[in-house]
Amino acid sequence: MADASELVEDLFRRESARLVAALTRLLGPSNLPLAEDVVHDTLMSAMAAWRFELPRDPKAWLRETAKNRAIDRIRREQRFSALRPVLESEWVLASTPDALSESEDAKNQLAMMFSLCDEALSHETHVTLILRLLCGLSPAEIARAFLVGTETVDRRLHRGRARLRALGRLDDATNPDEVARHQGSVMHALYLLFNEGYHGSDAENPLLPALCTDAIRLAELLLESPATTHVEVHALAALFCFNAARLPTRLDDEGVLVPLAEQDRTRWDRALVERGVLHLSASSSGDRLTRWHLEAGIACEHALAPSVTDTNWARIVDLYDALRALAPGPIVALNRAIAVAELRGLDEGRRELVEMQDDAKVSQYHFFWGALADIERRGERPNAARPLYERAISLCRSDAEHRAYERKLRELRH
Repeated sequence: MADASELVEDLFRRESARLVAALTRLLGPSNLPLAEDVVHDTLMSAMAAWRFELPRDPKAWLRETAKNRAIDRIRREQRFSALRPVLESEWVLASTPDALSESEDAKNQLAMMFSLCDEALSHETHVTLILRLLCGLSPAEIARAFLVGTETVDRRLHRGRARLRALGRLDDATNPDEVARHQGSVMHALYLLFNEGYHGSDAENPLLPALCTDAIRLAELLLESPATTHVEVHALAALFCFNAARLPTRLDDEGVLVPLAEQDRTRWDRALVERGVLHLSASSSGDRLTRWHLEAGIACEHALAPSVTDTNWARIVDLYDALRALAPGPIVALNRAIAVAELRGLDEGRRELVEMQDDAKVSQYHFFWGALADIERRGERPNAARPLYERAISLCRSDAEHRAYERKLRELRH
């Protein structure tokens, strides 16, 4: 039954993290392997049980099954061990009817999110654990997000899990000082989660909108707790909303990526744009300017502009100047150069891009060569544009990107 398979696959990603967080909060971090095994078994059972008929409430089915399986596993452990914590774990599960209820999801996930940011672990390990345990990304997906090898991710996960097993319990995210120390790691993880959905490092799936939706949900989850409500979280949520609003137009009917200039703006999700405006407005109440504020401001200018030509490019360049001063990097410089080309002309944009081409990271980034090729094409220099598009094609990660550049190459030949 195809529909059931699709539902189970979606629930595996969305619900598994919630169930793991709930069980870990109840049973303690030392029982994290048990929680993961129980959730895996539960979802495998669902795939078998739902082949011919779906339950009336799939989420409730999963939660109840996970609870029962956890109790069964703990009882089996009792036959081989007289450890008191195991007995207490069964008692907690059996005597707490709302242990895995949706009403507890926010507390469970916030507790998990901030407990993963233990002081003994590095920032990179914090983010890796959040992406794996709370967001459901695979080690390969995390490695692509960090631009590192999977063995590095595996080592971080090993160290992180070992530290978690030593913790007595997951603390609720209620201490403002403690939350403030770890919120940077949490927000960075959500940023990488959104980007994995928006830019699609998976060659077979260039866009994963469900990951973007999850990033928005988790960002707004932070805003539900007084301890985690900060203006920069509103800025991050605004950035997500503005960019997610464009998702319906990022791929055409043939599965080819569509650049911003060619997207049908009438199909952008206006409700998400309005939601982003509300978050951006709320983010302005503080006295601290972060990269999230600046990136959200840039995304807002694009989201509200009726067309490319009517975009406030001067405002965007100013925001990129501020972002470059606050958080310099090759991608910021690349995007600024593209904006400069719109504001001050193709020659000025070309000059800034050419100055970047010897940067080791930039030279391996297909969007750089594609941007330079676009400027040459628009400047009616097809012979200069052609090898640049070919260079971009050689660095593409997905078929959707490859075909987008191939299409532009074909247009040059006509």
